[in-house]
Amino acid sequence: MKILLFLATGATLAAAPAATTLPDPIAPAATGKLQCYVPDLSRKTCNSLAGYKAGPDGVIQNSAKVLISKNPVIIMETVSPVAVKATKVCGVVREQDVENAKFTTGGHALDAKQVGPLREQMKMAFKPIFGHEICTRYVADGDGFIASASMEGQALPGGEQRVIWVSPEDHYKVAPPAQ
Repeated sequence: MKILLFLATGATLAAAPAATTLPDPIAPAATGKLQCYVPDLSRKTCNSLAGYKAGPDGVIQNSAKVLISKNPVIIMETVSPVAVKATKVCGVVREQDVENAKFTTGGHALDAKQVGPLREQMKMAFKPIFGHEICTRYVADGDGFIASASMEGQALPGGEQRVIWVSPEDHYKVAPPAQ
């Protein structure tokens, strides 16, 4: 579900270990680890990769690379503030996060002519949730977690996804699942 992926959703995810600590459930991000949503272990791919970093002001920034199109492969990168509340990661979905998003294909930035319509499509898709707080709860599941998203306390339909922590050295990337 793209809403959950969006919230997984710095400008790059190959982050160096942070100097500060982060609270559970995102504490592993302080050592540079990333959350891989819907992992394919054999191909080392994810539907999205999310990292967290505490800024100098103490605000936690969530960096996410999200697969928004499988053919052609298009990835959207966003950075948005989040907070940990009662062991859930919560953030308000903001139009400015889509407005500031970067879009790539094949590792290359799309040009302004290509980005304009994509940005408008994403804003239309997320319009019903702009300004609303979405929280994600992580429940242990073997060597990973099940991430469950809710909006203002109500579970989002299809909002459960498998997540594992990966290191940048593991070379996971955002890509479509195997066909």
